[in-house]
Amino acid sequence: MKSKNEIMAALARTADDRLLLAGLLDKAQTCQTRGYLTHTKFLDLNERALCTEAVRLSGAAGYAVFWGGYEEAERGIYLFYPDYLDEQAAVQAAPVALLRARKRKEDTLTHRDYLGALMGLQIDRSVVGDILVHEEGADILVLEDMADFILLHFAKAGRKQISLTKEPLFALRVAAAAEKEGTGSVASPRLDSVVALIFGLGRKQAQEKIEHGLVFVNHTPCLKPERPVAEGDRLTVRGLGRARIEAFGGVSRKGRLFVRFAKTG
Repeated sequence: MKSKNEIMAALARTADDRLLLAGLLDKAQTCQTRGYLTHTKFLDLNERALCTEAVRLSGAAGYAVFWGGYEEAERGIYLFYPDYLDEQAAVQAAPVALLRARKRKEDTLTHRDYLGALMGLQIDRSVVGDILVHEEGADILVLEDMADFILLHFAKAGRKQISLTKEPLFALRVAAAAEKEGTGSVASPRLDSVVALIFGLGRKQAQEKIEHGLVFVNHTPCLKPERPVAEGDRLTVRGLGRARIEAFGGVSRKGRLFVRFAKTG
């Protein structure tokens, strides 16, 4: 277990990192000393990875859970819960609210339309979690203490009129992502080779995306193109989608390794 100063020195690279980690560690300490549930704001993938490592180093992993309103959420909050709660109870008490935006049938609205309109309300991105677009509109996850403000002011997206209601979280509409099965071969199970194959990139393009922090392996950014990928690993490439490695198996006559995967996005 490391101290707050040691964790900050080990992990923080920027002023934003220091601010994020200081807030996270303060929330963990408050939970333990005062005995009530605490939480961060919504975290993106990079912030999640940084906070996950800080939670591990601080020894708080036993009373912390990452939760975004549903199991596969990309954005979520870190919850710290006291010893009279377990993880399930903490998740049930999480201050995450569901807002449902309904559009007219003839209107077409995208994730970008909804997010852009929300940011137009001059709220911070960190109070909004995942936005799940469906045929009737979108389900939007937000921090509970911002729900009333958004309900009052969010009436248009992409210049189209919408109606907004607050719904119980169990009513969340998580559309089953359309997965596309694929196969191919790579010279080796290196991350850059696998990313290039699955996402239709050149090897150099894949390396650049990895080195710029745009590629995540099991929700953690990986900056090493040579990192080996294993069966079951989940890959995310910002702007291109997600994939899951189903299996490696067999070698071609030219010595290339066959890989089977499922891709969304």
